[in-house]
Amino acid sequence: MEIDPGLAAPSAEPIAPGFRAGFVALVGLPNVGKSTLLNALVGERLSIVTPKAQTTQRRLLGIYSDDAHQAVFIDTPGLLEPRYTLQRSMREEALSALDDADLVVAVVDAGFAPSIEWAADFGATLEARKLLCINKCDRVAEPVIADLEARLGGAGWDGVFRTTAPRGEGTAELLEGILSCLPISPPYYPVEDLSTAPVREFVAELIRETCLEELDQEVPYSVAIQVEQFKERRGGKPTYIEAILFVERESQKGIVVGKGGKTIRSIGSRSRTKIESFLDQKVYLELRVKVLANWRKRAGQLRVLGFRVPAEEN
Repeated sequence: MEIDPGLAAPSAEPIAPGFRAGFVALVGLPNVGKSTLLNALVGERLSIVTPKAQTTQRRLLGIYSDDAHQAVFIDTPGLLEPRYTLQRSMREEALSALDDADLVVAVVDAGFAPSIEWAADFGATLEARKLLCINKCDRVAEPVIADLEARLGGAGWDGVFRTTAPRGEGTAELLEGILSCLPISPPYYPVEDLSTAPVREFVAELIRETCLEELDQEVPYSVAIQVEQFKERRGGKPTYIEAILFVERESQKGIVVGKGGKTIRSIGSRSRTKIESFLDQKVYLELRVKVLANWRKRAGQLRVLGFRVPAEEN
């Protein structure tokens, strides 16, 4: 397997004979529950989750380890037909995960016909092993799920699983299936690690999650978060975090700030609560809003914000 530049080499720590480890890509259309599934499989809230589609913009690695296995999960943006540069970046993030993966888990929404159609055509040329996860099974009747299994189960899958990720239903069985498909290998990361992402990235994602919850229509998709300062202070003082919310237009800045600063205060208050829970420490959070014109459509701006730039625009 070709390892992405951001991924580690196998650990040199002593391991048990027959240890299995590998990279597991979670792929599917937008809003089928990949991030919720990752959180359930890892046992921690790593990926942000909202009811809105296209919540995930970049790949995130979540790590599950036990005495005999290490699964490095790659949560990916939903596959969609891109309309602008950021969406092309998101699609490349998702597709590149297939190249890095030892195992691919295709996630479908049991009640969403387009995702079922996507799964029927998925993976014909895929070299990695593949599992099918029929998620959100609580939304449809048992005969419907049985029909889906009959229709899709013969398409070369190494296993077909039912889950309802928010409730944790079926996730233990899926995890067992995933671990059994991993190749013999030493672990790629220390077994106590849960992710490779820096703390700043989690902080930025929690703020972006709050923006998706607080803002309507297209506005939250036009917000990019950059953590400018992260200072842990002595003497019991709260950790100081300063973050910039970049928007594409001056009119969006007004919406994010809100009348008399009401909206940005609400975003800050809710974000601070999430960050304090994540860090298990008190936080002083300062948010500023700036305009970065049309950043979603400009390769140079995406690069500055840390996004993958689509190959054709490099």
